[in-house]
Amino acid sequence: MCAAPETVTEYPAPHELPEELADRIEEWEQESEDEDEPGFCYQYDLAVAPGWKLGGHAPWSFSDPFPMACAECGAGMRPLLTVDGTEWDGGSGSWRPVEDAGYTGYHFLGPALDTQISIGRSYSLQVYVCERSYDHPLLQNMQ
Repeated sequence: MCAAPETVTEYPAPHELPEELADRIEEWEQESEDEDEPGFCYQYDLAVAPGWKLGGHAPWSFSDPFPMACAECGAGMRPLLTVDGTEWDGGSGSWRPVEDAGYTGYHFLGPALDTQISIGRSYSLQVYVCERSYDHPLLQNMQ
């Protein structure tokens, strides 16, 4: 089944937040935990949506974030497109599409792989665009 694109709100990864805010979020996570039910996890439930997306925040998984600079003018670059081999990952149940909510198997064996795309060794490919000019060369990064 092919799902239609959805508009989602995602937030920066925890390591991209100011320290004071990251500490407050950590406290909130601890307060939301219950003995019978796990609480929210900012990193997996709210930050950096997995899967294919236009715009949004970059999924830094194998390296710490580093500034992406335009080769032509030195300006910052922002994410334009992320191509991912999976629609969600094992830690991000909240990003799972509603139509797949009942799936309880391993994420890498089921509908999370509906794209049937593989980037490297299960990486994602990000394409960045210059913040000053769309005419400048795009930048690519694999994570």
